[in-house]
Amino acid sequence: MAPPAHARRFRHVRHIRIDRYHRFVTAHPTRILIGALVVFIVAAALASRLRLKTAFVELLPSNDPGVVALSRTQKRMGDLSLLLIGVRSPDHEANLRYAEALTQKLRALPPTVVNLATYNVRDLREFYQQNKWLFVSEDDLESIRDRLRNEISKRKNPLFVTLDEEEPIDQMQKRLERHDGLDERFPGGVFTSNGGEYVWIAALPPGGLFVEHAGEALFDAAHRLIDEDPPSRYHPAMRADVAGPIATAIASRQAVERDIFWVTVICVSLVVLSIGLYFRRLRALPLTGIPAAIGAIMAFAVADLAFGYLNSSTAFLGSIIIGNGINYAIVLMSRYEEHRARGEEPNQALGSALGGVWRGTLVAAISASAAYASLMVTSFRGFYQFGVMGAVGSLFCWLSTFTVLPAMLVLLDRRAAAGPARALRSPIEFGPLAHFVARRSGLVTAAFTLFAIAGAFGLRHFLKDPFEYDFGKLNAKLNTSEEAKHFNRSIDHLFGRWPSPTIVLADTLDEVKPIQETIRRQDHEFPGPDVIGQVVTVYDLLPGLPEVQRRKLELIKQIRKLTHDPALTILNDKERADIAKVDPPDGLRELVPLDLPAFARRPFTEGNGTVGRVVLVYPPETGISVWSGRDLLKIAAVLQYLHLPNGKVIATSGSAVVFGAMIRSVLHDGPIATAASLLAVLFIIALTIRPLSAAAFALGTLILGVLLMVGGAGWAKVHVTFLNFIALPITFGIGAEYALNVITRYREERDVARAVISTGAAVALCSWTTIVGYGSLLAARNQALQGFGLMAIFGEVSCLSAAIVALPALLFWLQRRRNAPAAGIEVTGLDAGPPLEVEPPI
Repeated sequence: MAPPAHARRFRHVRHIRIDRYHRFVTAHPTRILIGALVVFIVAAALASRLRLKTAFVELLPSNDPGVVALSRTQKRMGDLSLLLIGVRSPDHEANLRYAEALTQKLRALPPTVVNLATYNVRDLREFYQQNKWLFVSEDDLESIRDRLRNEISKRKNPLFVTLDEEEPIDQMQKRLERHDGLDERFPGGVFTSNGGEYVWIAALPPGGLFVEHAGEALFDAAHRLIDEDPPSRYHPAMRADVAGPIATAIASRQAVERDIFWVTVICVSLVVLSIGLYFRRLRALPLTGIPAAIGAIMAFAVADLAFGYLNSSTAFLGSIIIGNGINYAIVLMSRYEEHRARGEEPNQALGSALGGVWRGTLVAAISASAAYASLMVTSFRGFYQFGVMGAVGSLFCWLSTFTVLPAMLVLLDRRAAAGPARALRSPIEFGPLAHFVARRSGLVTAAFTLFAIAGAFGLRHFLKDPFEYDFGKLNAKLNTSEEAKHFNRSIDHLFGRWPSPTIVLADTLDEVKPIQETIRRQDHEFPGPDVIGQVVTVYDLLPGLPEVQRRKLELIKQIRKLTHDPALTILNDKERADIAKVDPPDGLRELVPLDLPAFARRPFTEGNGTVGRVVLVYPPETGISVWSGRDLLKIAAVLQYLHLPNGKVIATSGSAVVFGAMIRSVLHDGPIATAASLLAVLFIIALTIRPLSAAAFALGTLILGVLLMVGGAGWAKVHVTFLNFIALPITFGIGAEYALNVITRYREERDVARAVISTGAAVALCSWTTIVGYGSLLAARNQALQGFGLMAIFGEVSCLSAAIVALPALLFWLQRRRNAPAAGIEVTGLDAGPPLEVEPPI
């Protein structure tokens, strides 16, 4: 199709700066590409140094009180996450033999790999047995003492009569039995379940709480030792599986690493296929893909310089940046191919394409960058880093598009420029869509008006309680067989919540008891049922505080003296044997935390070896879910600040406090980031688009798209998570891009139909590649990432339909109503050039 006269006149008024740049590119394409290659190599070297940190704490604001307290805890405490090895066979004795052999091999590992390993608590049982007199309550000790005094008094004075009912000696002996529940939970002192079918080995690695890669060396060593000494040697049906919190954390991180690879492969493959189908030329693949790849690598290089690592949200930005950043190359390449199809020689077509799209794409890139950058105003580290990488990625993609792509086109088409001109096929166009919108503009406008009203009503969902509190829906989906599920149920039945306490650290030993009492008091004062189960200190494993033990030792001394009273020498053998049962052993002393067996002492041991200043807090076994955000907020409300009787306030941390910080941060920072993104895009468009009525069209189209997105999500009862809410501020920038491209093309040729036919198709491809970038996240195992991808796709579809359907339909409808040309649209602020006269739009 030959270009209209007004389009030819428009090309002659391109600003001299773009002409100069065009001449520079055509004169030095090789230099530009060599420079780009050097930059790419340096950026790739920087990006290759990035490490992946999937620990949840890496997403949180570093100045949040819970995170600050967690940092202090990390410095003082080792890792309490257990690695559990389950030995399973029908032969319990064979299980014990293998567990003993494997435990000894684990203990032989270097201390940098394992801190301790055991499959039983026999040493703890022996410790309690040796010191059972110290674990008898003071009341029981007083009763035994008084009973012996009465017995001796009767022997010395036959006329002595006691008014109290005397307790038999064998009944007194039962008071000495410690009912600690060890044998009930661990039969025979062994970590066993299912009637001996399972025997568990528990191992603790060195390292800090929530430390990235904590326990990985131990995890690998355990698998290696199992391979070296297969359990089948002990019984043909025996299996040994590695499980527990450490194994789960490692499996989740490995799932993220696999997701990064496959998400990127899927994204690139679909984008390549889509671009190939759209341009119908193989060379379009490297021409559009290379600039986007350079921009993405530059974003990761900036991440290395700024942060040095990737977190669980930024790790997937590669596919998103490529999906978004390739848009600028698609628009430029599409315009170039369109002009070449009109018969223009390569140099002229390149100049026309550069002059026609650079303004709109630059404004779009700045808008997208500003939308990403809005996340930087938040204190949530995951959002901040996401915003930094997304913002620089958008700008670098645009910059590489307008340097590398023109240079490649000059080199590739230089031979064609020297030969006879030949027409080429233009990219796919949207003629049927333009025809439908033009003929049904009133109906389409009315339909989108109704959709907007429905979307406004859908917003009510987010005014109530929008957050997703079921964290089970945000975790990684790991492939588990029925046998693995049975395996995990056995762990839960045996250990309960013992491996995952909240840790509270006292500054001195004197604060331990007040902290324990304060937790109980604050839990009782908190409205509703108690949310705290056990509160354990090292003194709960000992006979009591030092002063309590001293009182007990005095009572034991009195009992021992009474059992050796000369008056009892006249007893017969049976009576002397009964008395011997309540005769304390000699040598009992006050016990200190260091007297406890290593496995029992470890949870209360700090990194510097100090024992006893740790308080372990557990939720109830029933009634409270550690996967419920609401329950975690309740626990955090009780534990985050402990107000001791002396007026001191202790800030604590732990999973409940950390997740509580995440929820507060999202609810606080989400509206801020959204408002910042909207204001930034409004400012950019208002500054660069003239007249204001044209800016209003672009902004109205964007707001319509966002309204459809959020309203539709509301009707679908979508809940806000710490990831999917990012889709909203990002959509402001990316959604504005589509409206801006359509408006810019309309300004160039004053032809609404042409804007839909040509630019609408390119914009649709841009949106599709972005959808592919987000849609590839649906292949991730992490459900939070899946939710983010789904929400972003919803936004893409909404903004695309608003830009290439609703906006043209409105323009067509207004033109019919006025039966006159639409108002002229001029772009100013970014070197727009002189205004144009108004001409008929169709």
